[in-house]
Amino acid sequence: MKYRYWGITFVIIGALIMLSSFMIDTDHVRLIRIGGGCLFFIGNLLIPDYIVNPKSYTKDR
Repeated sequence: MKYRYWGITFVIIGALIMLSSFMIDTDHVRLIRIGGGCLFFIGNLLIPDYIVNPKSYTKDR
């Protein structure tokens, strides 16, 4: 659960970077979009941490 908030933050920042690349007119727009996409992808991997590390909440298992 501790990585879920980092994942949500990375998704939001990555999306903002990719959207802001439409307003930037430089030669490095492709690198900016790739960087934002990487942050977005890493954030999506960090959000469902309860699927990767399931914790048993029942005592009798």
